[in-house]
Amino acid sequence: MLTRRSLILAACLVQQGVRAAGFPERPIKVLHGFPPGGPPDAALRLLARAVEPQLQQPLVIHNQPGAAGMIAAEAVARAAPDGYTLLFGVAANLATGPAIRERPPYAPADFSPIAQVARGPYAWLIRADNPARTMRDFVAWVQSRPGKVAYASPGVGSMHHLATLQLQRETGMEMLHVPYATSRMYDGILSGQVEAMFESLPSPLPHLKARTLRALAVSGPQRLTLLPDVPTLQEEGISLLASSWWGFVGPKALPGSKVDLLNTAINRALDDPQVRSSLAGMGIEPAAGTPREFGDFIWSEYGRWRDLVRSSGLQLQ
Repeated sequence: MLTRRSLILAACLVQQGVRAAGFPERPIKVLHGFPPGGPPDAALRLLARAVEPQLQQPLVIHNQPGAAGMIAAEAVARAAPDGYTLLFGVAANLATGPAIRERPPYAPADFSPIAQVARGPYAWLIRADNPARTMRDFVAWVQSRPGKVAYASPGVGSMHHLATLQLQRETGMEMLHVPYATSRMYDGILSGQVEAMFESLPSPLPHLKARTLRALAVSGPQRLTLLPDVPTLQEEGISLLASSWWGFVGPKALPGSKVDLLNTAINRALDDPQVRSSLAGMGIEPAAGTPREFGDFIWSEYGRWRDLVRSSGLQLQ
């Protein structure tokens, strides 16, 4: 018979963590396809610290950059579906990367969605010496110079690139694409090689504060806490919604019990007020949900950008 003391003890154990019998029994390796230091990496490390008490095992982060994160993603797609190798995936390696390639090494179906973590809308940035004061001004300014205004992105097929293609399609702008390494995008815009770019927060904030750049709009459904005076694209009459987004996936055929356990731990971490405050300080919107919701979202993003790629004639081998 269960005593009152044993019931209280059991309740405490449930409250302290979500670890199930037999899993996890050892540290969990989390691959991330980009170098340390960027917003996704910062969010991953914040979450890893918050999730560890839930699982009673550490999340060991392995940064494995290359091919827009696709090397790390392919490694996880080929890993054993035992729950001990996960991917902290982003739009670039879960959706846009496969969408722009004629023969991608994997597809969304090769992963078990676990939990979306966050979304980070972009700011549309221009140099402070540009005459445009609003997005409508900028569109008119570009339309008066068709094919002569350049914009930056961190690479062909990046979310920044595809979002700008869609922006041009919706507004009738014709701009030149200049791809940079991510760390060099600011060199390009500040030197005048390009006039504009999408970029996620918080990296533009020092330039906005120094008034070397100006933010004309943000690409999310509502204004950002860090940029309360900057309107959304929708407020400016442009329907485009685009954001960087991140989440955990495992290899295909990961057992549902392990998926659910990991999802519960991650969502509990995202409910932590301290975690939410830290993410907000980085300009990141928490996006907790079920594995199915995340899977549906990945497929939706993959299809959306694949259709744009095909209609634009953009494709990598």
